[in-house]
Amino acid sequence: MGWTLPTSAVSALLPAERVAHEHKPIENVPGRLGPLWWNRILAWVAPPWRRRLARAALVIPQIRYWEERFRDTSDEELLAVSQQLRGKARGRWNLDLLLPEAFGLVSVAIQRTLGLRPFDVQLAAGVVMHFGGLVELATGEGKTLTAALPAYLNALTGKGVHIATVNDYLARRDAEWMGPVYEKLGLTVGYLQQRMDDERRYQAYRCDITYGTASEFGFDFLRDRMKLRGGQAAAAPFWAPWLPQHNSARLDPRVQRGLVYAIVDEADSIFIDEARTPMIIANPTRLAEPEEQVVYLWADRVARTLVPDEHFYFVPKKEKLELTDAGRRQVRYSEPPTGKHAKAMDKMFEAVERALLAHYRYRRDQHYMISAEKKIVIIDEGTGRPMPDRHWRDGLHQAIEAKEGVPINMPSEHAAQITYQNFYRLYTKLAGMSGTLMPNFWELRRVYGLWVTRVPTNRPCRRILLPDRIFPTEDAKFDAVVAETQAMLAQGRPVLIGTRTVEASKKLSAKLTAAGIPHQVLNAEQNQREAEIVALAGQPGTVTVATNMAGRGTDIKLGPGVAEKGGLHVIATERHEAERIDRQLVGRAGRQGDPGSAQFFLSLEDHILEGLGQKKQRRLQALARSGQNRNWNAFAPLFRKAQRRIEKRHYRQRLDLKNYDKNRQEWLKDIGADQYVD
Repeated sequence: MGWTLPTSAVSALLPAERVAHEHKPIENVPGRLGPLWWNRILAWVAPPWRRRLARAALVIPQIRYWEERFRDTSDEELLAVSQQLRGKARGRWNLDLLLPEAFGLVSVAIQRTLGLRPFDVQLAAGVVMHFGGLVELATGEGKTLTAALPAYLNALTGKGVHIATVNDYLARRDAEWMGPVYEKLGLTVGYLQQRMDDERRYQAYRCDITYGTASEFGFDFLRDRMKLRGGQAAAAPFWAPWLPQHNSARLDPRVQRGLVYAIVDEADSIFIDEARTPMIIANPTRLAEPEEQVVYLWADRVARTLVPDEHFYFVPKKEKLELTDAGRRQVRYSEPPTGKHAKAMDKMFEAVERALLAHYRYRRDQHYMISAEKKIVIIDEGTGRPMPDRHWRDGLHQAIEAKEGVPINMPSEHAAQITYQNFYRLYTKLAGMSGTLMPNFWELRRVYGLWVTRVPTNRPCRRILLPDRIFPTEDAKFDAVVAETQAMLAQGRPVLIGTRTVEASKKLSAKLTAAGIPHQVLNAEQNQREAEIVALAGQPGTVTVATNMAGRGTDIKLGPGVAEKGGLHVIATERHEAERIDRQLVGRAGRQGDPGSAQFFLSLEDHILEGLGQKKQRRLQALARSGQNRNWNAFAPLFRKAQRRIEKRHYRQRLDLKNYDKNRQEWLKDIGADQYVD
């Protein structure tokens, strides 16, 4: 996925138009990207990532030239020009030569449809993504609008463009918001949602531009591979159009077209956070019969009687749990079940270890919640959203069902799987964008072969990040959050309070209610009201308590008079497992040059300190409960230290998964089997 660009900054213009361009005075690109003469130098001598930005900046005057030419044309003329560009693209013209004209055309369409004019930094980011690269655009800089530029240009070929994001809400929102822009230029737009039937998926993929979640694109790829393996997808004979059933049914049941060009929104969440978990399609599950539940119920009963450090060792920072010899003896003499559903003793030990993990590692309202249908629903820790179609593997899901006393479903067998790393490398051209890509710069380069280019903000950032405040206990921390919220409300400023878990959002909501502070709660249990809550979060005197659902993809607009009072104030009540997620939450304030502020309120009882080790965490918790009067802020470096350790552990998990999947594919290839279908 190399970088190619015309050798001359005006080589993309036609001869007659080039003359007009040369006689048109060119002003320097605004200071955020630097003057043109400086970018000409950087385009040759700068490091690769900076060189890409410089070359993109050199194209901006061409784009503005075409934008000016199209400004006074009618909508019918815009559509006609778009059809001409489509003809050139399908006539095998080099898309690079069409870039200035296409970007200028989209800029005019955006202005007429949405009343917005893309900034120069957005144009530069769009150029970088067209050539296949990752762009770090600061939060609030308009990534959705930026993606429309390369998406339109690459959709002209008629082969389809996929825009992947992190959840169904954002996929639908972006498709509905940008749809009128594409339709004005003669392109069709579709979007995918979970539990959508095959016919609607087929129609969405036949659109020029398709929005969807990153996992939905991957799962559709796997489902189509399964159909191929099952022999369902046969090539249509040449006489197919004359068959009576030709218009009533498709001969090829596959829904997805080829993987040509993808733009991945929130790329760090998908390429880094989600990369620790493969995409797996499992066979349908069913409720376990009473005799099939005996092992899970027995293991849960035994796990409740075992004592930490005596019967088992659990190391949270390594997520490793193992029975001791005393624990194995205890399990052996705990009347293991017998019968046809019983297992060998070594499998019984594993069942008890999974039950112990369910009790000591996985927490309700943090890692999962219980739905109204009495089902265990996994919560994505990175986004705070429920994932009803996901299940833990190797009996862990059943162990948690036994722990919570809900109906137990039988574990299903895997039918197909692929990792995010391997799936997105199947695209002919890949691009992405996020506000927090640079911390994983080299990993993204090594795994995906893509450079990360940091694009400056359109306006200087006015966000104020206040020093962390540390408290001994969680109750003391939440009391301080309530007091800080009251102080901000007295100033007339809106407040966004970020929590890491659903449980914490409920507890903090109760304290705010007791203090008489009206507020809204946004978590995995209220995800249906997300758009309504986010729309009001920037109004004067508004308080919003939210999990990570408010950390990515949410644009909080400031109400009247809020900017003059200091803007939105963000209170983060806990550090997350990656600094990038913290930055996303903080980035809700101070967007696009608006004022804003943010501050972390932490306690020695926070879960992040598990990264320091169980013994050190216990000592800190004992110190917190001792009632001593100390300078608790001196413990602030420990939180970042624990965070870095967890980030390293997750990096090793991604490497292990990548190597495992590589070896698995090589083995399947050697035996002549499908590399993705088990």
